[in-house]
Amino acid sequence: MIGQIITVYKDRYLVEYNDLKIMTEVSGRFKYLNYQKSDYPQIGDFVKFHLADEYLGIIEQVLERKNTLDRQDVGKDAAKHILAANIDICFICMSLNKDFNETKLRNFLNLTLSKDFKTIVLLTKKDLCDDINYYLNITKKVTDNDILVTSAYDESDLKLIEDTINNQTAVFIGSSGVGKSTIINHLLGDEHFKTNEIRLSDAQGRHTTVNRELLKLKSSGKVIDTPGIRIITSYFVDEASFEDILLLSEGCRYNDCKHEFEPGCMIKKALRNNELDWERYNQYLKAIKTNEYNQKKELEKQRMLNKRRPN
Repeated sequence: MIGQIITVYKDRYLVEYNDLKIMTEVSGRFKYLNYQKSDYPQIGDFVKFHLADEYLGIIEQVLERKNTLDRQDVGKDAAKHILAANIDICFICMSLNKDFNETKLRNFLNLTLSKDFKTIVLLTKKDLCDDINYYLNITKKVTDNDILVTSAYDESDLKLIEDTINNQTAVFIGSSGVGKSTIINHLLGDEHFKTNEIRLSDAQGRHTTVNRELLKLKSSGKVIDTPGIRIITSYFVDEASFEDILLLSEGCRYNDCKHEFEPGCMIKKALRNNELDWERYNQYLKAIKTNEYNQKKELEKQRMLNKRRPN
């Protein structure tokens, strides 16, 4: 049978199959062939499984993913952490208060670059903001993706989000307390996710999404809420996200310029002249080093996988 993962627990997975919800776990063979966390079933995945008994299903295979939204996990191994699979829209949620941060927005956008799903910046809590244009102008400077300015308590805003999702699958990402779950609660028409009032000390709502969950809307669309993300590091960073730096590098004296100590480096010149922000430059260097490290790790993973799989 083929079903879709709608909830991920520690070592079990809730699968939806023909409107039935079946608790499953992966088979012993699956564990032997797959040892990376990202190889295991993720929210939104379609899987092949069979029933071991009336209460438990056994997953044998994760079907090929249309796409993934992923980041580099925290911890020593810095593995690929898949937030959602097989999605159509990613809403990047940032609230119009103290939580708003341009660097954080750029980091979230890096997670979605060169992906075959639509990215929309969802500016939330407009009802608590006195100068919406201030935040809107910063966001427009950072991205040319669609931007929606919303309040979870404005019916027309909720209708706009619902119409945008239509019959597609959308994932909501952002820091904790920016209003993701409140919006989804209103879209669902119930209090599916527990939320609390905003703390005056830091302008954040208090709620914890422990497990990612895929939920059906009345409009036939699907939504995925995710736990708040504190550390945002892309597993692979598309260099197109640093187009401003790449354009500068075309004027460097040497084709293989590392933009560190070489003479005739246009990026270093731009830094000296305050035409390029040092924080942005350091972000670029970190992204390049991360890419190199993870590319080596993926090659090693493939080598190990080839040894395990029978010819």
